[in-house]
Amino acid sequence: MNLESSCKNKPTAGSAAALYIHVPFCRAKCGYCDFYSLVPEAGQAQAFVAAVAHELTARSRCLQRPLASVFVGGGTPTSLPAPLLAKMLGHVSDFIDDRTEFSVEANPGTISARTVEVLLAAGVNRVNIGVQSLDDGELAAVGRIHTADQARAAVDLCRRGGLENIGLDLIYGLPGQTLASWRRSLAGALAMSPAHLSCYGLSYEAATPLAADLAAGRTVAMPEEDQRTCYYAAIDAATAAGLEHYEISNFARPARRCRHNLTCWHNRPYIGVGPAAASYIDAARRTNTADLSAWLKAVTANRPAPATEETLPPRQHMAETVMLSLRLTEGVDRRAFAERFGVDVVEAFGEPINRYQRQGALELSPTHVRLSLWALIVADTVLAGIIASAGTPDGPAGKDSVSIGFADNATIE
Repeated sequence: MNLESSCKNKPTAGSAAALYIHVPFCRAKCGYCDFYSLVPEAGQAQAFVAAVAHELTARSRCLQRPLASVFVGGGTPTSLPAPLLAKMLGHVSDFIDDRTEFSVEANPGTISARTVEVLLAAGVNRVNIGVQSLDDGELAAVGRIHTADQARAAVDLCRRGGLENIGLDLIYGLPGQTLASWRRSLAGALAMSPAHLSCYGLSYEAATPLAADLAAGRTVAMPEEDQRTCYYAAIDAATAAGLEHYEISNFARPARRCRHNLTCWHNRPYIGVGPAAASYIDAARRTNTADLSAWLKAVTANRPAPATEETLPPRQHMAETVMLSLRLTEGVDRRAFAERFGVDVVEAFGEPINRYQRQGALELSPTHVRLSLWALIVADTVLAGIIASAGTPDGPAGKDSVSIGFADNATIE
């Protein structure tokens, strides 16, 4: 059963409590970014905002009311002019109430007092700001449009305007970055008292300008050992500042875990709207084609957006759930897994779990299976082993699927 047929007969209170809207626009493309985004041509932003309403209507039977979470990402949603941003955010008003976690991603260079007013008026109660670094040289090296001072000013604008639930993103391994400059960025970000902090390792993705620079010798990747040091420095600094380390790359204050990302990590249903956005219901995944023009043409004609679809066989569905849950520091809840799939996770995936336990990468208790602290940095290798045991080579890639593992680590097989 595909996603469309799984929803078509459902009532208004449908299957998914989470909605993602992908805004494919940026003022400039960062050198490391391989997410679908572009600098809009004349009229494209207006057409996009109008089309969001069409696709939301088409998917409305799959959405619960009220939604538990809405996450507007990209791209840079706040690169939209204020009137268009307000109109787009207004399209979800029928799906939310004051219990909904309503998140919007923002670049510090696109946040003004007017932006904050628009967000608050639409019911947005969480903003995720892509700071990435508090070193102007590092920001310039990867094409960020903001400075460190603008990042601090953006956080101050949000807070003074009434947005208290603020998440900050940082990247380690940037060109020219040192352990000392990374620690300074960490300290500076934590000094802003964020409710949430994400620390991602830089990935040189194929077909990006940064990957071309690496191949041509115009930039040099940070040594792997230094990346490990950066990662564990982030854990130490964030936890010392009172944030809980709840996922490989993510930290939060009490009750401030990102509810939308938890939906993905628990492999629960969500609906995606916009070009390149993914939806997931009843083990069926539908990913809109990363093509704004094709998406606009179909959606405005009230046709389904061009997309790829797959329905996972039961064992692969289980393996994907294990892989995503292991990203959480609490790991796989054995009782919840058994209630969902009718089998204990250790019984279902005994060979890879026992192998990684013997190597010290996994910890087993009567209630959970989790990655050990030292194995978080090689998580990709462990997760790939779980997926391979189910007969599928790849797991899902999403906004927060950031590779920080090193497959050549000799202690993990």
